[in-house]
Amino acid sequence: MVNIKKLFDKFVNRLKYMKSYTSLNIKDSANSIKLGALIVDVREKDEYILAHIENSILIPLSEISADRIRQINPQNKTIIIHCAAGIRSKKAANILLSQNYNSEILEIDKGINEWIKSNQPIVSEI
Repeated sequence: MVNIKKLFDKFVNRLKYMKSYTSLNIKDSANSIKLGALIVDVREKDEYILAHIENSILIPLSEISADRIRQINPQNKTIIIHCAAGIRSKKAANILLSQNYNSEILEIDKGINEWIKSNQPIVSEI
């Protein structure tokens, strides 16, 4: 006879090692930011200067690493990653997961382009 408890425990143990990130729509992204998620912008500096989310931290995709995120996030807050349209942010999330980053990772599904289309606030340095 199958021991259900053992199977369940084995399943739960495997879940611990199956980390993933969560893609959010704009409304849920804005709510996560209001709740204190650390905003990581993985675009390039010239894109960031044109428009970025207030209080976001620029770490271009080419520089993203779990160690770098730990440096800027010693409190292990939830992070929310974004780029222009959602492609680079998904790559960044996967890089962090591959480097065993353990804090919660959120990602703005359609990036700052959709953020702007949804009339969310931005900052420009121009």
